[in-house]
Amino acid sequence: MAKSTGNSLSIITWNTCGVKPTKRSPNKLIDIMNYGKKQNTDIIFLQETHIGPKCYRKLKQHGWEEMERHWTSYFTVYSPNSKGVAILVNRELKSHYKYICHDEDYAGGYIVLFCQMYGQLFTLVNVYNHKEDKQVLGRLSQYLQEMKIGTLVIGGDFNTVLDLDFDKRTASEHRRHTSLRPLLQSFISSLNLQDTWARLHPTEEAFTRSRSTSHSRLDMFFMPQNKAHHALTCKIHQPNVISDHNPVSLRVQVECTISQVIPRKLSQIGDSETTRRQGKISGAEVLVAIKSLTDSGSDDCTRSTLYDSRSDDSRQSPPCELDDSRLDLTPCDSRLDNLMEIERLKHYYNEVLAEGMKNKKIPKGFNREYKIFATILANRLQMYLEPLLHEKIKIPLSPHCTVTLVLNGKSQINWKFLSIAIKSIKPIPLQNIPKEDTILRKVLSQDLAILRKLLISVEHSCVHKKHLHHDCPLTPALLSLSLKYMEDKISSVIPNVTTRISYQRRSLKIYIDNLGVPSLQDYLAHIREQSGIEMNLLWTEPHSASGTPFRQRNP
Repeated sequence: MAKSTGNSLSIITWNTCGVKPTKRSPNKLIDIMNYGKKQNTDIIFLQETHIGPKCYRKLKQHGWEEMERHWTSYFTVYSPNSKGVAILVNRELKSHYKYICHDEDYAGGYIVLFCQMYGQLFTLVNVYNHKEDKQVLGRLSQYLQEMKIGTLVIGGDFNTVLDLDFDKRTASEHRRHTSLRPLLQSFISSLNLQDTWARLHPTEEAFTRSRSTSHSRLDMFFMPQNKAHHALTCKIHQPNVISDHNPVSLRVQVECTISQVIPRKLSQIGDSETTRRQGKISGAEVLVAIKSLTDSGSDDCTRSTLYDSRSDDSRQSPPCELDDSRLDLTPCDSRLDNLMEIERLKHYYNEVLAEGMKNKKIPKGFNREYKIFATILANRLQMYLEPLLHEKIKIPLSPHCTVTLVLNGKSQINWKFLSIAIKSIKPIPLQNIPKEDTILRKVLSQDLAILRKLLISVEHSCVHKKHLHHDCPLTPALLSLSLKYMEDKISSVIPNVTTRISYQRRSLKIYIDNLGVPSLQDYLAHIREQSGIEMNLLWTEPHSASGTPFRQRNP
């Protein structure tokens, strides 16, 4: 076992319910920093920061510049009204602190800081587990299992308790705790974590949030079982005027290790004014895309090396000038190199999205860079469309036709039709989207505009057409989007229709009475010409009212 250096780190986690000025705390950000200084804190985890893309300017007048003098800060950009997390590192650590990189959840649920302090590698994770977020801990777990380095410390507001006997008084919030607790327990098991407060205070009862007669310990620190003995103290502080949550502090012993050489840092675009945008691509999304391509045996993604050493004129060089790294998605000594390669890709893709059509280094061809980027965009689009599969259904009353999209080799689509379908993303009812994915409503349509350059154009065509290759990760998602757009247009133009999409069959079933058939025939011909997609129109005999139920649409 490694010996102690005699050094230790003090970390505070605190849900401050925003960092902008309030009536109760007109200098809130300064008050937060002053509290950290008073406690001799090295690192502060903040939850519910409520930072949107335009909040930085306002904060410059309320303590931001002072914070920058005393703390190195890493914020997620999500919304000025909800969620968001941040990690502040005391500048007094000076030469003892070396930044490696950090990753932000696109939905503002967590931030991961990879760094070196006193020669020891750390993965610091700050989590805000919103009560309506059901996937954030799963995303984070998968990412940390592959990418964590050195000593892992996780802190934050988890919006649930682990032990209903010790960590909660009164049953007013029992339902919420019951629904979120299994997700937290699964997260803990996946990373073999231990609750540091429970380990150090096994028989004590204490709470971090109180409201009326309800008291809960929602704010916690976790460390891996084999590192938990390095947690020297864990303390719940007294109530305060800044927030309805109490701060929790953790003191961690630093091991005596040989200082590892850290690769030189990436050129950062993540903290620039131009990229303080919502919904940035996260390292977790890059990792998921790589693993899905590897698991599916997709062409150039089956090997452990992300980039081939062969020259490839079709491959566009990313903006960050780094040696090509090897990506082996298994626990190994090169995990730090794997992390840096994923960070390189993440910054590259975010730069592409930030600059949009102005960017001259958009991935081209069907190399790995292209497929990973396309998979990320496809995953986001599918995530957005998924909730729409669960709309209310009703029984059809009339004959129907089936529109089936058939792919024969390289299918084609008119860009004008696809671009309109992409813009149609915005009107999809917000209430149909899980709260943690509402951010996609704001950025997805804008980001998918990059497809104008990303998709391959059809040569010698009288109209602007794009190829939809069967092996392009975006093709299934774009066909699903096209089906959804067709369904919405038909339902808005043709009266008294009942429709259902079968995404697996790439088909749209339309139930309509006999009087509406001629109008439907004309409109389907219009859609076929407008879209440029090869499709078959299969008409069937009328069904009775007792037929299979499908979604009812009113004009």
